[in-house]
Amino acid sequence: MAKVATTILATTPDDFKARTDRVKPFTKRLHVDVSDGIFTNNKTVGLAQVYGIDGVELDLHLMLQHPEHDYENALAVEPNLIICHFESEGDIPAMLGKIREVGIKSGLAIKQETTIEQVKDILPNIDHLLVFTGWLGFNGGEFDAEPLAKIAAAKAINANLEVAVDGGIDQASARLAIQAGADVLDSGSFVQKSEDPEAAYLGLVAIAEGE
Repeated sequence: MAKVATTILATTPDDFKARTDRVKPFTKRLHVDVSDGIFTNNKTVGLAQVYGIDGVELDLHLMLQHPEHDYENALAVEPNLIICHFESEGDIPAMLGKIREVGIKSGLAIKQETTIEQVKDILPNIDHLLVFTGWLGFNGGEFDAEPLAKIAAAKAINANLEVAVDGGIDQASARLAIQAGADVLDSGSFVQKSEDPEAAYLGLVAIAEGE
């Protein structure tokens, strides 16, 4: 059974609060994007402005050029999972190891152009892989089905790996992702911009649960 995580990509503290409040009544898992404006073209709120929802699992996605510089700040948010990018600078495997050592799940995110072959030595030592099916750092992008092949390839290396997909997730693309073996659907604009966010979320949940 797969899960749905509602994505928060916010540029200001007020924007972050509005987006979080919108999904607070129903979401069971929150995926928060944090970007420094260097690793991606756009800049989000900083880690100091990020918070979770009581009783809701929190995934913290660091779209940072040097994630190790914000290691302590990331821990202070108290997430269940911290995701770093393979394409970031620094010793990413070491960073992921430090995260695991303090009892937080570690995740690796890979852009569309990054192959499983490039990250095969990292996969056995992490908990979560985030596969991008859209363009990094933007809500509402188009879904690209080609990266879905990475899911089976990654699980062939680490059968216990939780694999999420992010980018252009709506009901149609969610079905393709689930068929390809995705464990988590990260959805931002499809839920956030819906006239009825809860109904949009529950529609994805039904697909994730095989209904």
